[in-house]
Amino acid sequence: MEDVFSIIQAIVPDIQEVLTLRVAILHELAQASHRIGRKALAEKVQVTERVLRTAIDVLREQSLVDVNNAGITITAFGRQKLVSFNAVAKKANRLYDLERAVKQKLNLDHCWVIPGDADQDDFVYEVLSQAVQEVLSTHLPLGRNVIAVTGGSTLANVGDYFDERLSSDRELIFVPTRGGVGGSIHIQSNNVGGLMAQRTNSTFIPLFIPEKINQDTSKILLMDPSIKKAIEMSQQADCLLLSVGAAEVMADRRDITPQQLEAIIQGKAVGEAFGVFYNREGEEVIRLPRMGIQIEHLKQIRMLITVVGGASKAEATSAFFKLAPTHGWLICDEGIANQVLTGEAL
Repeated sequence: MEDVFSIIQAIVPDIQEVLTLRVAILHELAQASHRIGRKALAEKVQVTERVLRTAIDVLREQSLVDVNNAGITITAFGRQKLVSFNAVAKKANRLYDLERAVKQKLNLDHCWVIPGDADQDDFVYEVLSQAVQEVLSTHLPLGRNVIAVTGGSTLANVGDYFDERLSSDRELIFVPTRGGVGGSIHIQSNNVGGLMAQRTNSTFIPLFIPEKINQDTSKILLMDPSIKKAIEMSQQADCLLLSVGAAEVMADRRDITPQQLEAIIQGKAVGEAFGVFYNREGEEVIRLPRMGIQIEHLKQIRMLITVVGGASKAEATSAFFKLAPTHGWLICDEGIANQVLTGEAL
């Protein structure tokens, strides 16, 4: 069942930005031991003083804050409403405190954090799936939409809980972002995209090619109309669902040479996405040749949704957003959020 925040957001799409800012202001004021000036408060919530002034005026009209020459403070009524909001938000599987902090630290456009840690509880994937579908339902326009999908265990688990409500009044076309790689068949990009299409009663465009091929072979394959169509559709998709993996897991999953493995180890890679192994600073360590979407293509896709579950992927997630040319959404669990912020899991 949809939570009240998702229903309101569907009717008023810009409410999340407004709500997140006002809640952030109240949280900062609630944690302060004295009144805070506008300039200092604007820096804490990372907005301009002009934007802050507009938000404060509304909060003051609602008797949630008090303003005088000494600065701004939260009222008893405001503190009471903040406590009530936190309780309701937690029941709705939204952890707004963590969302705000992770969004600021990783410089995200949007963030949704759900309770739990997928490393410890598989049920988290079902809740992640609900969050992904809520975001898609709210932000995808009606009509035709092409959704490109990477592979991996997280998206395979998330896709398993997709349902036909997502395709209501929409023509969804799922397309993989790459050919086949090593590892389990069910987490291949083709299989994950096909699963999502099946669950939502939508169309699927397959890409049946091996990922690891040389440049000459790729040129020959691109002459095939069906392969060329699938790759072009993925690169020009309306939305990209992606995930990232820990470097050691992805190196084991891919058919790499001893020399490539040595480069990954020596370069201290922590994560992999789109064939790029990268270190904790978001610097490229080694890039494996591949057909399909390259990381440079992200900036031309309108809607990016990164979905990650499990605290063990926190370092790979943090570093990915240093590497990625554009950020979009992060939908993750509490385990990752805590690890990203403090280095400590649940």
